[in-house]
Amino acid sequence: MSAEEKRTPAVWPFQSTAAAYGACQCSEDIRDGDVLVIEDEKVVGIAWTWPFALTEDFNELHVTTANPRTYQGGIFAAGVDRAEQIAKERGWRIITPLDLVTARAFFAMHPRVGEPVGYKGRISETGRGRKWDGWLLAGTAGYMELDSSGYLKFVNEWSPLTEPKER
Repeated sequence: MSAEEKRTPAVWPFQSTAAAYGACQCSEDIRDGDVLVIEDEKVVGIAWTWPFALTEDFNELHVTTANPRTYQGGIFAAGVDRAEQIAKERGWRIITPLDLVTARAFFAMHPRVGEPVGYKGRISETGRGRKWDGWLLAGTAGYMELDSSGYLKFVNEWSPLTEPKER
């Protein structure tokens, strides 16, 4: 392991997610994998070129559908551990990333939607900003939605086009 991989991630407090995002872009002191804490917005995130939140609320930060512990060769793993600890201490909800194994298990229970071809976090607007409210899983013949706890909300098959394509 290099010295960078062994480095304990710093914890940076911010007044807003916008300020945290800007600092990640401009401050040489903030390193990839450091922890961003935004008390007023109940957001905890990870510093990177595109800083991302781990909490249900994320506002101006990005979200990731990749596993943040293994993404980019695991450079965020120590920061994720610390961020999750901070969120737990404050009672903030962490959204666990959806993995391909879990997606395939849901598709196996609903074979009419085909094979999984992709998934992404669903985002809703709230009075306080944006938050994750679940997952959208796309298949070759349909799609399904899961809530943010991983419970099935909706399943639908793709509908064929009823109008011929104009040339």
